[in-house]
Amino acid sequence: IFRFLYSDEVQIGPETVMTTLYTAKKYAVPALEAHCVDFLTKHLRADNAFMLLTQARLFDEPQLASLCLDTIDKSTMDAISAEGFTDIDIDTLCAVLERDTLSIRESRLFGAVVRWAEAECQRQQLPVTFGNKQEVLGRA
Repeated sequence: IFRFLYSDEVQIGPETVMTTLYTAKKYAVPALEAHCVDFLTKHLRADNAFMLLTQARLFDEPQLASLCLDTIDKSTMDAISAEGFTDIDIDTLCAVLERDTLSIRESRLFGAVVRWAEAECQRQQLPVTFGNKQEVLGRA
């Protein structure tokens, strides 16, 4: 961040972009925030759309979140097959499930939601049972 403040140069990579975005927001450096969001937008793909959507929601970046949702809409099967899908939080899952623009059959989406519920049970250290899956899905 200091290099950017003094020289207006920035080196952002996949490993540093989220911490850089966090720091830029924390210290109110909008130009650096814009560089980070631009980097994320350029590197947005179906296989990382859910991870980036979670981060966009966390960092209050509605434009990036909208682009992520558009990517998920267009390539839903690829997006839900990605490793990051089962790591999303319940609010992000609900936001996606509320959409009527997903390009996937309901049966496949249901299977993905069950996978997410199983992962959530494990995160909460609950036995993976029907009842617990129902419980972690809650309002979804």
